[in-house]
Amino acid sequence: MLKATKKHLLLFGQNINNLFIINMSVKIESGLWTTIWRAKKVSTAFVKNSLVTLIAGFVTPATTDAGAADKPCFGVYEGPAISAALATTPLVPVSVPIGPALVRVTATGTLATTHEGNSFDMSDDVTVNAAATTYGVLTCVKFISATEGIFAIGKSIYANVA
Repeated sequence: MLKATKKHLLLFGQNINNLFIINMSVKIESGLWTTIWRAKKVSTAFVKNSLVTLIAGFVTPATTDAGAADKPCFGVYEGPAISAALATTPLVPVSVPIGPALVRVTATGTLATTHEGNSFDMSDDVTVNAAATTYGVLTCVKFISATEGIFAIGKSIYANVA
């Protein structure tokens, strides 16, 4: 069995100091996805690989009320991190599911095998709240651990945002 050292991780493009940051993101697991470019909300910070909503036509990071009728959660932001200091509305890339799609997401609260099939709200743009069910943005389809699962990203609204 090989032992991975910091040197080995750097050779494969992984920085051992960033391993915890990598886990706090949304990872596309499966499904058919397309990339669209939409204007981001002004003065709003974005993190790569985070769930986004569409508010008044602008891409915005998902929050606890993502999934409300006026804040559909529709995709995964794929661009670089953007500072809130950016006071413009450039077009940003968003991966949008064309049909049924799955994402791997970190959970707050305690996720359990009994949660498979249940729908949950977001804690923020990169974590699902295993204790909140008001908007049901993500549906747990596979339990991985108490802090991570595979989730269906709800209905595709591609036709409404393309």
